[in-house]
Amino acid sequence: MWTTTIHSGPEAVQAQLEKTLTDLGTDYIDLYAIHWPVPGKHVEAYKQLEKAHKAGQIRSIGVSNYAVEDYKELLENGVTVKPAINQIEINPFLYRKNTIDFFTKEGVKMQSYRTLRDGKAFQDPAIVGVATKHGKSAAQVLGRWCVQHGFIAIPKSTKEHRMLENLQVFDWELDADDMVTLDALTTAEAIAKFGELYRKCVVRDTPLPIDLAKTAITED
Repeated sequence: MWTTTIHSGPEAVQAQLEKTLTDLGTDYIDLYAIHWPVPGKHVEAYKQLEKAHKAGQIRSIGVSNYAVEDYKELLENGVTVKPAINQIEINPFLYRKNTIDFFTKEGVKMQSYRTLRDGKAFQDPAIVGVATKHGKSAAQVLGRWCVQHGFIAIPKSTKEHRMLENLQVFDWELDADDMVTLDALTTAEAIAKFGELYRKCVVRDTPLPIDLAKTAITED
């Protein structure tokens, strides 16, 4: 559910869901997610999805790009069906451990996008070093790191041979030293950049001013 629909209110949310069901030729969707927690709007959108869940149109509700504060806002406003997943960017270069630990304790599965960091980390010395040590590719190291942490990893490629390569992360393991090395790749600068991007994107494609976005994201 994109930001523009969320901003337009519950009726627009339901109309978009109905269109999606029609387009897919089905009467239910296994998982339907709020894409961004649009300030002042996402709780109503989520509650509409709860109604669709009760009606059997959605088997599970998910969220994407939710901070701890956004999740708490849902619960504080009477949401009763907890999200099944929170899909956020997760890779060794943006490992928001406090956020991940919080959602995990809440029983919300963490799903990673930009698992492979769009290929921008394939030449990073730490990644290359671990890949060489195990005779694996950089993409496989990034994917295995996510799997080993228990995240639902989404690698992205349009090439078949890379898709096959990305699948080969289940029959080997990173050792404890590898995990320590990879876990330490997230910098304070990366967390700060995430905060800036979050504040920009929660109002993306809507008429809402960026200063409505939360200014105190306490997670990392």
